[in-house]
Amino acid sequence: MDTEKAISARHSVRYFTDQIVSEQDLRELVTAAQQAPSWVNSQPEHIYIATGATLETVRQAQAKLDNADSNDQLEPSHSDLPVTAREKWSQEAQANMSQWSAGITTTLGQNGPHLMQQAAAKLYNAPAVVYLTLPSGYSSWSLYDLGAFGQTLILAAQNRHIDSMTAYQFVKYPNMLRQNLAIPENEQIISGIALGYADKGAAVNRITAQREALDQVLKISN
Repeated sequence: MDTEKAISARHSVRYFTDQIVSEQDLRELVTAAQQAPSWVNSQPEHIYIATGATLETVRQAQAKLDNADSNDQLEPSHSDLPVTAREKWSQEAQANMSQWSAGITTTLGQNGPHLMQQAAAKLYNAPAVVYLTLPSGYSSWSLYDLGAFGQTLILAAQNRHIDSMTAYQFVKYPNMLRQNLAIPENEQIISGIALGYADKGAAVNRITAQREALDQVLKISN
């Protein structure tokens, strides 16, 4: 698969089959992602991958936290990277978000949000989840590096016909993740990426997202 085909074929998969991703594939994908650009070659990211029994432990621990009564919940849902409320985004971004949310109902019906929640509660049935971290006090430039690393990872995966999903759902309980994945306290958990093979029969995998018209976002000055 050439690069442009991998870019156009990539999409967010919200439910995976039980087929595993081999450790060799995982290692080779991370090796490929290490070719992403990095500020002065700082390479600030660390990578933690959960599979098998470890991922199942994370899945069960997260389900317990999700279902805990608010008074009993030991760890509130939050990520190390702050989340901005939708109403604080630009009007253009809010319009795009609203269009996407409306598309869920259009595609899946009124039960769409519930189906999305069910898939998320199972961590999308992912057989592997990649957690990307940065050191505490990281430079803002490192966020670009991490984004480039993540994008290179999922495009390398697509090239091997391995599907992916980047989601807040994976990183909303950072303390639990540190405990189960031996992530040091001085690392911030920034991003979570599921890898696996799309369940083509899952309704949530019919969801699509539109991109803005080119002329709305592009300006070329000659």
